Parts: sequence; C-alpha cells; structure tokens
Amino acid sequence: MDQESFFSKISEKIVLTAQIKALIEKNLSTLFFEKNDRLLSPGHVPMEMYYIQEGLVMGHTIRQKQKVVQWFQFQDSFLIPSCFFHQQPATEYITFREPTVLLSLPHTIIQSINKIHRESQNLFLLLAEDSIQAGKERENMMRMFPEDRYRHLAKTQPYLFTGGHFEFLASYMNMSRRHFVRIRNRFAKERD
Repeated sequence: MDQESFFSKISEKIVLTAQIKALIEKNLSTLFFEKNDRLLSPGHVPMEMYYIQEGLVMGHTIRQKQKVVQWFQFQDSFLIPSCFFHQQPATEYITFREPTVLLSLPHTIIQSINKIHRESQNLFLLLAEDSIQAGKERENMMRMFPEDRYRHLAKTQPYLFTGGHFEFLASYMNMSRRHFVRIRNRFAKERD
C-alpha cells in the first residue's frame, strides 16, 4: 500500500531526515483487518504503533459484560496503544468497526531509530502528545449536556454516524442506547 499518506501526516509534525525516513520506510508493514477483528486485548503488551490508512478502530473495556467505548480512531490518524512506549500490558481491547488497513512500525525499530538518530525522539513525543490531547478532548466532551455531546460529535466526527455504530456511539457518549436514539431522532426531525 501507499506510504505517502503516512509520511504526509508525519510532515505535519516534524521534518524527517532522509536517513530516518528510509529506516521507517524499510520497516513499515501493511496489515489488513476485517470488521470485528481484534488487534489487542488487555494483558498483552503492544509491540507496534500504527497508522490507519483506511477504516475505523475502537478502543473499549468490558464492565459488567458490557462494552464501554473509550475512543474511536479513523483513517489518516496514528494509533498508539496505551502503554506502548512503556511496554506495559494493555488495559483495553482494540477492535475494528469496519474493514481496516494499517501500517505498523515495531517498538524495537522505534528504539533503534531513536538510539541512532536522537532527533527522531521529538517525532514520537509529538505523536504521544496527540494521544493525550485526544483524551482531553473526550474529557471535555463528557462535560457537555447529552444533546451537545451528540451535536459536537456529529460535527467533528461525522464518520461515526455513517456506519450504524449506534450502540458503540451511545457507550462512547456515556448514555443509554435508548437516550441516544431519542436524541438522534430529535436531530433527524430538526434536519427535515
């Protein structure tokens, strides 16, 4: 698959030297997943970071036999599992909500690149900061009223509303499926 979008996304953060780019290119792998496939489970140590070329990925935990959605990641974004940089066991499941294509870069390669080229550490710090920022944005969203949460997500992440992921969206927005459907129907009537 084309790696151009991967390097274009990186160039938004930092300019890579030709040597670092060549090392990354050489070690990127393309992975293909189907809807509902699982990438990671709690207790397993994440060994790779990813770039989502196509598809939709969801992170969730299970509480009282229910999936509790923590986050979604869409194409053209980096997916860095929690505890990746510290190489600790994962605390969440990562599954695919639609067929997905990932580019993966192993942790061992990232360590090697960082040892040889110290300037590459800035890139991985910036990517880690993006993950932290996304968590803060969700935290801010959770402080909104339910209708405002719905409106905010519909505006900022419209792709979540196109695949019939309503059960997972309700969980992500911390509301019952019934409440979610009521809000969705109200917004549908307003659009008509």
